[in-house]
Amino acid sequence: MMTKQQPFFKAPSKASFLALFAVACLLVGCGGGGSSNAPVAEMPTLTPLPNAPSTPNTPAPLIAPGAYVATLNGKDWVSMLLPTTQGNGTVSNFYGMHYNATDPDLFSGSGTIAGVNTATLSRVFVYPNISAAVRSGSGTISNLGNGVVRTTLTFPAVGVEQGKDINVVASPPSNYKYNTAPTLSSAQGTWQGRWSYGFGYVDNFNLSISAQGNVSSSMSFQQDCVLTQGILAPNFDGTNLFTFSVTIPTATQCSLKSQTLNGAAFVTTSPVAGKSQRLYLLGVTTDGRGISFRADR
Repeated sequence: MMTKQQPFFKAPSKASFLALFAVACLLVGCGGGGSSNAPVAEMPTLTPLPNAPSTPNTPAPLIAPGAYVATLNGKDWVSMLLPTTQGNGTVSNFYGMHYNATDPDLFSGSGTIAGVNTATLSRVFVYPNISAAVRSGSGTISNLGNGVVRTTLTFPAVGVEQGKDINVVASPPSNYKYNTAPTLSSAQGTWQGRWSYGFGYVDNFNLSISAQGNVSSSMSFQQDCVLTQGILAPNFDGTNLFTFSVTIPTATQCSLKSQTLNGAAFVTTSPVAGKSQRLYLLGVTTDGRGISFRADR
């Protein structure tokens, strides 16, 4: 007796078919016309990264007017940058003293110095101690930051005179504030110090400064050089320097006769024991010859 075989494939029931259809709809989505009412996942909103901190534009250091001191070849160097005009393109006079010996070589020049990073001097003179023969050259002044300036001067060889180069880095004197105007009361009174004039010197030279800034002396130098119309005044722009001018009248032996000398001066702390003030003063002619004075009290 033969047994009836079961069919290899059995069609699912209606209930099973509906269950499978529901699962498929969940997996692939169902609907007509190729569209779906199922929500579409939104792309996340990207928050931009904050900008990298910008590097501030730090201006280049600028040359400040005023007094500067240093040691050059073991000897004192003193310089002054004195503005003479205001506004853009301010012109300043440069004055320097290098005490290469007991008495200094005198330097002078001018250019657009204050308020720039590097300045070219339009004219430079050196009036060497003792030889008293003016030489001309070229130079630059640049700011190294933190109130420090570099002065570079070059004087070519002339005749038997060898070339002369100056390269000095200087900073303001201790406790010196370049933008604090000086007062005549700080300079008023009698000073006794060393007066130098290229051909020689006068030790213990007396110089008097009145409350109005009049500069005078009862003493002479180089036989018959005397001082008239001397004046000391705070510079017009508030720089911590005095302007200085003096006239030397006609004389017989005086090498500076019939000349008006212009320059600068400042008062600083004296390094000499028992003294509190030191006065530096310098004046030159238009061709670079001049005088200097250093005194402590």
